[in-house]
Amino acid sequence: MDPGESIFEIVTTTAGAVSIRNKVVNEIMHNPVGPWREANDLYISQSNLRERLRRHNGEKLVLFDVGLGAASNAIAACEARRSLGREGAALHVVSFENNLDLLAFALREARHFPHMRDYVEPLTCLLERRSWSDPDGMIRWELRPGDFLSLIEREPEMAHVVFYDPYSPAVNGDMWTVAAFSGLRARCSDETLCLTYSVATKIRAAMLIAGFYTGQGAATGLKKETTQFATAMELLTSPFGRDWFGRWVRSHTRAPIGSAPEDQATLDRTVMEHPQMAPWLLEAETLALKAFPGRRLGTQAVRDVN
Repeated sequence: MDPGESIFEIVTTTAGAVSIRNKVVNEIMHNPVGPWREANDLYISQSNLRERLRRHNGEKLVLFDVGLGAASNAIAACEARRSLGREGAALHVVSFENNLDLLAFALREARHFPHMRDYVEPLTCLLERRSWSDPDGMIRWELRPGDFLSLIEREPEMAHVVFYDPYSPAVNGDMWTVAAFSGLRARCSDETLCLTYSVATKIRAAMLIAGFYTGQGAATGLKKETTQFATAMELLTSPFGRDWFGRWVRSHTRAPIGSAPEDQATLDRTVMEHPQMAPWLLEAETLALKAFPGRRLGTQAVRDVN
């Protein structure tokens, strides 16, 4: 690639949507449905954001937008807030992003994305001043540039809703670790719903270890399901139960990203003792042995209850 050449390019997906491809990591954002469709299907509809704003008990609802990218998810949230007029709570968006090149590229190419046309000025302000407020006072949008794991430790706000949309684990593994989810969990309220596109068993296990409850999310594009995770199980549309627990026990890839092999027994025990999974604790060894004869989970928790 020539020096100065952008690592991004405008592409048309297999479904006919306009999107952006990172030429270095060869990832197309929001493929194949495009950024606006995915933002609304995966994040706005699943979070029921408009209704949450209507009934929120407080002056503002705080949304963590983790992985700002080209800003489609955050713009969709702002549009949801604007559709309510002055009804309901104000929206406070906190966007985390460690590389603003994609947003700068998307701004230059805004003509390709109808949803961006009314947000060129807000996004320009966000890049230059790190914050923007709607004139009617119903939206405040702040940018937190830098490393999420460091930023979340000193974040002053507590999230009510989280859109978790970093690059994939293959490209950005640090964002899908127990440490990342633990940092996020510490800055969530008692009734926080989080949404993400990843469905990997080891990532869902990391969420449980960090203290979240997990469940199946809605389909979007070619994805038959996504993931919901929350600080209370009743916030989930379809919480995981015995079937998922069995798949996790039998999985060859259940170890969270970045975890050390010597920590696996402790991590296994943490998942099995989680309130959401504890009802099937007694079945863990049986399920493991049925799938892998001779293999032990190595958890004192299982032996203690027998």
